[in-house]
Amino acid sequence: MRFVLSLLACVALPVAALAQEMRAITGSLIYRERIALSPEAEMLLELRDAGGAVVVSEALPTEGAQVPLPFAVQAPAGPAFSLRAALRLDGQIRWLSDTVAIEAGEGPVQAGEVMLKGFRPMGFATTLSCGELTAELGFVGQGARLRIGGQYVKLVPEVTASGAKFVAEGDPETWVWTKGDAATLRLHGAEFPECRAALPGGSYRARGNEPGWTLEIAGGQMRYAGDYGATGIAAPLPEPGIVDDARRYAPEGADLVLTLAPALCRDTMTGMPYPDTASVETGGQRLTGCGGDPLDLLAAHPWRIEDIGGGGIIDSSNVTIAFGRDGRVSGSGGCNRFMGGAELTGEGLRIGPVGATLMACPEALMMQERRVFEVLDRVDRFDVSEDGALLLIGGDAVLATARR
Repeated sequence: MRFVLSLLACVALPVAALAQEMRAITGSLIYRERIALSPEAEMLLELRDAGGAVVVSEALPTEGAQVPLPFAVQAPAGPAFSLRAALRLDGQIRWLSDTVAIEAGEGPVQAGEVMLKGFRPMGFATTLSCGELTAELGFVGQGARLRIGGQYVKLVPEVTASGAKFVAEGDPETWVWTKGDAATLRLHGAEFPECRAALPGGSYRARGNEPGWTLEIAGGQMRYAGDYGATGIAAPLPEPGIVDDARRYAPEGADLVLTLAPALCRDTMTGMPYPDTASVETGGQRLTGCGGDPLDLLAAHPWRIEDIGGGGIIDSSNVTIAFGRDGRVSGSGGCNRFMGGAELTGEGLRIGPVGATLMACPEALMMQERRVFEVLDRVDRFDVSEDGALLLIGGDAVLATARR
């Protein structure tokens, strides 16, 4: 597990980024608790672009300094970013900030004082950023489990001369290999850029129906609301136990047990897919539901559309779509690039309106592209198939199918 935490060490920018003009982002980290930091404490700084991809990830030594802790990072000039920060002690993140918006521009940015809050990890999974691909890696016993969008891969350890390597059962060309502060990911023989660990999310939410219940984990606390909000339980987040590859959280002295399994779950009322299957035990009942954020399934990587309305697509026409964490969607209709909005709610998914470039292509490609834009306009929800394909749905029909 220490590898996962050490991945946040300073990562050099790609060569292409070094050629860009850079701007300094400065500020200071503070927290309210009157707790002194040890000399080994580290500041972790992370910048993400509008689509949610990690652009800058640095670890800076504190060298015995105390809050306020000044920081400075270099970022490509021009685009807007979101900044998050953390403090790591003894290999564990202990304080974590909310997101701070960094506006687009060319000049230096003063972010001011960034407030950190006490953080306790769920011990569930670590998010890896591998170029355009985002994956979750969790350790269960001696093995591991990898989730990429809605695709789940069980991994077993393989003896290596250096680092730690986990290989997919039955697929030797799918593996994760950790070496010190770096990780390499290969999927079905395809290798990705060096992976880095992203800062963890500040909260986690599970929910279920009939009777309606929610459970939120934030700030080291579990907060349960049952019977459509009529009952409530709050308890400190405990260390999880492992039961049948699932994480079990049972806070001492509370009538509450949460179990989370890394398996695709669908809301029983809306059909919305979620990354985890959840259950809550309280009041002599066992309630089932789903956990995590559906956006993690959509935004894990760009998608290549391989079918429109059951009629396939023109060979090599390269129809793509990517969902950003900023509520935007982009891609190629096979001829022109497009951009637009994407709204994901508890009820479903809406795409558009989209705008596109105005290049002219052969008539067959232009007709197909018009069908693509018509399909996107009709989407009202999505699903993920058993083999990880993205299904864009309108009404009761699958309008388009896409894969990584």
